[in-house]
Amino acid sequence: MATLFNLSSLKMLTLPLAIAAVTIFSGCATTASPEARLTYDKTQQNLKSQSVSVISDGCLIRVEMGKNDVLYEQSNLTSLAMMATVEEALSERSLKVSRTTAPFVCGALSKEALAKMDILANANAKDELNTAYPLLSSTNNLSQATNQKYLTLLEAFAQDKRKEIDKAKGNSVNLGLDKTTLETLKEIEGTDKVFVSMVTGSKPSFGYSMAMGVTTAVATGGTGFATPQQGQFHHLYLVDLTTNTVDWAKSTAFNGQVFKMPVNERLAYKGMLTPLYAE
Repeated sequence: MATLFNLSSLKMLTLPLAIAAVTIFSGCATTASPEARLTYDKTQQNLKSQSVSVISDGCLIRVEMGKNDVLYEQSNLTSLAMMATVEEALSERSLKVSRTTAPFVCGALSKEALAKMDILANANAKDELNTAYPLLSSTNNLSQATNQKYLTLLEAFAQDKRKEIDKAKGNSVNLGLDKTTLETLKEIEGTDKVFVSMVTGSKPSFGYSMAMGVTTAVATGGTGFATPQQGQFHHLYLVDLTTNTVDWAKSTAFNGQVFKMPVNERLAYKGMLTPLYAE
């Protein structure tokens, strides 16, 4: 299965690199060309004509010298918090949000990747080898067949697809989902206009940082660095389940305190919906 992250035998180095690397398709420019502005305005009008939904995922990793830890509780709560934040941002633009769904924790990670990680259920728990796939969120009450459809959606955002979305510069990109998945998700979500929200982040542990001689880990937007990076990123995609396309995308670093407990109930940041909606 294609994944949001690419892990190798040197995963304790490549994981934070992969998470930071997703910012290469940030699309964070707030000034759109006249042609792009016309496209965004048309998209806005289409969104006003019907309801929209939000599908959310969160994946926060603590980078260790041995196995990396999935921070389950923080990932789960961050996903729910960002889901509510995106819903609020859309409602402020007078859009009707008919449904919100947060099916997984680290839903974009493959079974192989998750099997190589430990899982930390909460701050007071002992990390244990993860044997579950997928990692269901605390709110997941979906059937196995339905879960597979949501996994297929997240799987579609593989590295090559993200690069294609970045190069499109705001133009629609075919997502490549099969007809059954599209129809099932459309029926469940009650709309064909879906905002897919993903929060990803990595944080070197104290022991790892000391061993690597890292005293300060700083998030970057680049794709190459020698030391592990601490960072957190939000990725937001507008998916049309009728046309099978991504019609808008944005990825950016943000400063919500997702690695601290309790996770903020609201993870808003300036320009969340730009340039789709001008500030």
